[in-house]
Amino acid sequence: MSTNIDNIILVNEAEIISVSIDGYFKNHAIVADFENADLLDSYVFSTDGYEEFETLPAIAAIFPTTHIVYKLAQDAFTQKTNTGMNKSAMEKLAIVQIKTTDSSFESGLTRIGYADAYHWTCASNDASDIESFSAYFADKRKIPHAQTSDATVLADTTGNVAETLADASVKCALYYHSDDTQGLHSAMAAMHCFGTPGRIAGFYDKPTGITVDTLTDAQKAKLDGNHVNYYVPYIGQAGSYMTRNMTAGGYLTNGTKIQEQVILDRIILNLQSAGMDAVQMKIPYDDRGGTILEGKLKAVLRQLQKEELIKADSTDDDGVMLKGQDLKVLSVATTKTNFNSYYITQTFVVQAEVYLALNAEKVVINLGYQV
Repeated sequence: MSTNIDNIILVNEAEIISVSIDGYFKNHAIVADFENADLLDSYVFSTDGYEEFETLPAIAAIFPTTHIVYKLAQDAFTQKTNTGMNKSAMEKLAIVQIKTTDSSFESGLTRIGYADAYHWTCASNDASDIESFSAYFADKRKIPHAQTSDATVLADTTGNVAETLADASVKCALYYHSDDTQGLHSAMAAMHCFGTPGRIAGFYDKPTGITVDTLTDAQKAKLDGNHVNYYVPYIGQAGSYMTRNMTAGGYLTNGTKIQEQVILDRIILNLQSAGMDAVQMKIPYDDRGGTILEGKLKAVLRQLQKEELIKADSTDDDGVMLKGQDLKVLSVATTKTNFNSYYITQTFVVQAEVYLALNAEKVVINLGYQV
């Protein structure tokens, strides 16, 4: 059973806080290389390198309907008309511009520094662009989505983009789709912007407006081996009566389940945000302040447990309770004895353990809050 331990993260009272950051997990960004000359009516794209949209018509006023940005945006917004577990709750779609003066997708994203979206889609299906795009997100709590139509991934030819990302344990939700004019990855990124972030798994889903691919069992096995996601018909023994078009996979190329990564990111970022709420109250660096901080952090875990993302508490036959989550803020005296360097900088040390409802995996999280 693996354990995820976050390093001590220092925050201070000057940081801007938000009561709820769930909207962050419902925001989507499309990254594409284009110039102003590609846009309608001599439109000049923002020098910030990004623009945010809430409707497809607003994007259609800037990008031709034949442009890949419009097509991917259309695939994303279309998922908002789905029903049930396939319905997207995407709130905001950002378009991020990579310019010809940028040496790579990674350098362009670094230059722009846009941070308000959790799900990101690469508009290029070029292998080097996908690799550069994915590299940018290695140290960020965001999910990059990319798509390839390269037939070499179906045969697992040496050096193909799927094998390269998997072998390097890169964090990327990579999709195979044979039609470059459709964005399976953009549709799925939008669907992951679900009403309750972390509830969608990424497999057995049915995106609207995306055609299915016909793949052999051998080709599916090659994709599965490199953690590539795809969209195919599942055919039962009753033929067309049992056939369902659904996605398969639900993995990042590093082997982590997309759903698990979203849940982990949501837990950690919500704990950090709640901690910022506490330090903005200018809590004292003593056990009274620790009690306030602990109350806010425990409220986060209780909410996520209520949403069934963290395992519910259970009692065995001997009456022993297994808690789905537990958190404590170390006393100032304990911090002085065991973590003197954090005591000197007036940092509360927080230790948390959670069991993910997804797979009952135990996650240990260590955080620090400086007042």
